[in-house]
Amino acid sequence: MTTSEPDALWPLSGAKEPGPPTAVPSVVGVADLRATNAAAVLAVVRSADPHPRLSELVRATSLSRPTVEAIVEELIARGLIDVASAPSARGQRSPGRPARRFRFQPHAGFVVGVDVRPRSVTACLADLDGEPVAVERRAVRADVPGPARARVVTSAIRAALDRADVHVSRVWAAALGTPGLVDRNNTRVRQADNLHTWTEVDIAGVLRDLLGCPVAVENDANLAALGEQWRGVGATAGGTADRTGPDPATGEMVFVLLGERLGSGVITGGRLLRGHHGAAGEIGFIRFSGGGPADRPGLDPLPAGTIRDAAAADPDAVATVEAYGRRLAEGLAPVLLALDPALVVLGTGLFPDPALLPAAKTLLTAAQHHADGLLVDPPRWHLSALGDDAVLTGAVRFALSSVEVVLRTRPTSLNSPGFASGRR
Repeated sequence: MTTSEPDALWPLSGAKEPGPPTAVPSVVGVADLRATNAAAVLAVVRSADPHPRLSELVRATSLSRPTVEAIVEELIARGLIDVASAPSARGQRSPGRPARRFRFQPHAGFVVGVDVRPRSVTACLADLDGEPVAVERRAVRADVPGPARARVVTSAIRAALDRADVHVSRVWAAALGTPGLVDRNNTRVRQADNLHTWTEVDIAGVLRDLLGCPVAVENDANLAALGEQWRGVGATAGGTADRTGPDPATGEMVFVLLGERLGSGVITGGRLLRGHHGAAGEIGFIRFSGGGPADRPGLDPLPAGTIRDAAAADPDAVATVEAYGRRLAEGLAPVLLALDPALVVLGTGLFPDPALLPAAKTLLTAAQHHADGLLVDPPRWHLSALGDDAVLTGAVRFALSSVEVVLRTRPTSLNSPGFASGRR
């Protein structure tokens, strides 16, 4: 994706994708028609199983064979598709050369997702199927100033590119998740109390200069919700292993990010709810009752020792975790009454070690039971299936949403002939 197209669409942030005209149709130029036809052919290649032959592409798109042939050759030249290996035909003999089959090339381009936290930065390079190719993690001091934190971000991204041997020109979009409030246009962090001078950094501009592609900034809890909807609890119905298909409940979901700070991401109508100022879901500003600091909002995280002892079934620690869960539910109840979600997902950032899972389940059970008595139609509750990777997964998904718009409308604008030879 070229820097000459700065007005990227981020559909998961509520931007409207290009659609059919609602008034008098405008004249369609030859180039626009060819781009539309290329998008149609590419869509069939991506969705067909098994890999389609030319005749199948002609039939599926209703385009002429010469038109499809020309489009296929252009898509191959630009690295977006290639010729699939012929399936095994053991015991079968057929005259002549077998018809070519075509497959999507997910490594034609890449996206970058970044998870920024007070004490760490993680960068992920993913292909066009959303599969991670390289992940780089960096530890940072909690009090590191904004410009230094930005340098850690760029260092992690460069390291991921180097590890994968991918040139920066092959990155087509990037998204960065961060604590705090993000402006409605996904360009700046406007408040981040726990990241020193982070708001003074134009991190979107820094990454655009590095990558030369569209860049979005989004709240970490919002991205965690998108990640969970995409490849976490939402990946299988009810989050269970014996049922497949998207879970309808993730269309109305509240993701609660538990960590050094408290936040939430809200999915409603299948889309992210951001609010007028981009601050929807900021439950860290709720003043929770009982046992907490009266002079400031939010919930302090559970001490690591308490979590560890609760996981080992220490009665006092278990009681503390249960009380924390009840406080969380009581503070969330008005939010859940207003939104009426089908599902509440608790992030497990406080429980990074699998051995701590019993403590996480204790908190979940206490919160759910207490909330059930406060709500009209109680939702299901579930622990995050992505754990510590929820924000990073959501960042990849957010970045891919921008690329998907182009793949569905004008895919041949993404690359130029000879691109496949542009590797380092």
